Amino acid sequence: MERGIMRNSAIIPWNLHPSEFQRLIDSMYDEVLIYDNQYTIVYINDACSRHYGYQPEQMIGKSFFEFVDGNCWDISVLPVIYEKKKTYAVKQKTKLGSELLTIAVPIFDSQKNLAYVIMNVRDNLSGVKLFNPDYIYRKSSLSYSTVPMCKSREMEQVIQFAERISQVDVTCILTGESGTGKTMVARYIHSISPRNARPFISLNCASIPNELVESELFGYIKGAFTGANTQGKKGLFEAASGGTLLLDEIAELSLSTQAKLLHVLQDHEFIPIGGSSPVKVDVRIIAATNKNLRQMVADGQFREDLFYRLNVVEIYLPPLRKRKADIPDLIQQFLKEFNEKYNLSRSLDSHALETLVNYEWKGNVRELRHMIERLVVTVTGDLITTGHLPQNMTGSTDTGTAREVPKITDYHTRMQNFEEAMIREAYQKCGSSRKMAAYLNISQTKANRLIQKYLLGNGSKKDIAVHPAGAEDLLQ
Repeated sequence: MERGIMRNSAIIPWNLHPSEFQRLIDSMYDEVLIYDNQYTIVYINDACSRHYGYQPEQMIGKSFFEFVDGNCWDISVLPVIYEKKKTYAVKQKTKLGSELLTIAVPIFDSQKNLAYVIMNVRDNLSGVKLFNPDYIYRKSSLSYSTVPMCKSREMEQVIQFAERISQVDVTCILTGESGTGKTMVARYIHSISPRNARPFISLNCASIPNELVESELFGYIKGAFTGANTQGKKGLFEAASGGTLLLDEIAELSLSTQAKLLHVLQDHEFIPIGGSSPVKVDVRIIAATNKNLRQMVADGQFREDLFYRLNVVEIYLPPLRKRKADIPDLIQQFLKEFNEKYNLSRSLDSHALETLVNYEWKGNVRELRHMIERLVVTVTGDLITTGHLPQNMTGSTDTGTAREVPKITDYHTRMQNFEEAMIREAYQKCGSSRKMAAYLNISQTKANRLIQKYLLGNGSKKDIAVHPAGAEDLLQ
């Protein structure tokens, strides 16, 4: 295949002939490797023979994945570039024993879509400060993942157990309160399992109406019912074939769907809706729930046979308040994530960090993540202090508008003061007009009017601007 993109005269400097420019790039000591936006190698120079034992003609035009199984390198940062669209570096080892430093840079077209990834690869690593990426791509793996935070003894045990069962193709169930990270652990199990080259698909069973769950799981054939896709639809079991299917909130499945799920687990086959022939499937099932399934079995709300079929291995994720040692690292991880997302540089002072670590976090990791995002986007200035935290975290009752309150006997004034206190308390707890409307059982229009009246009076936002709970309305 011709090394076409290097012959584009638009990138040829000065008066160099394209062939001469090509010769110079080919002669570079450092490897130059370019992928398009579909993992295809469109150019590599002669240094590849020193690093991998291939000639350029043997690599150009082929897919990245053809060389993963060929054991060219132990890890690659390429999938991270496609996802993050940022420059990263990674340290690699090749099958020929070379130690490489690869710097990968995304190149965008005029519509800001990723067009190419260009890599500069060098041998000599002495004196080079390496970036340690959160995500790595390992050979024979089509998924990349982060090891869940596990500074606490409790989470260390969870992760160690997850790593052991990841190598055994056994059905398991993840239990624990909402927001503890069950989906993250499921992804981690898949990413280090022998199935990691195949899809990981997650379905939240509570997010889909009961009448649609079966079509999502098992699919349907052409003309199976009124309104069905004219071409039929492949179900998630079939889409996840060879990989892993996470059934989150599995307690929400109807008893009839539970019966069909049990059949798939036992016989490894199912019949699509409207079909007559069974479809064989090879899928590892991981279930997750925050409900007490044993009690649901006792109450007749969950099939006992399905429970025991799923519960071959149970992994319990403790709530965040029981593993406070994980909180500082989680905070730093979320700060980094949202600073990058919003192009900011927020940080926490030691007192604010201590307050967050000691908070109960009834919403667990999910609540912590949302809180850090709110702080990042609502606080002015780069340093987040305890003054920026919600009053329920700090124990403060000061609303920022302290003043001497005269004795009031007028009925209408007293009622207005009561309403203002109620609205402030409700908004602080709920964080948005939509949630506050549901909390108070009023319309969102009325909730917005009350927020404007009591919290944004005279067009000022000073009363709530420092409170993360106000992020959703302030950003509308």
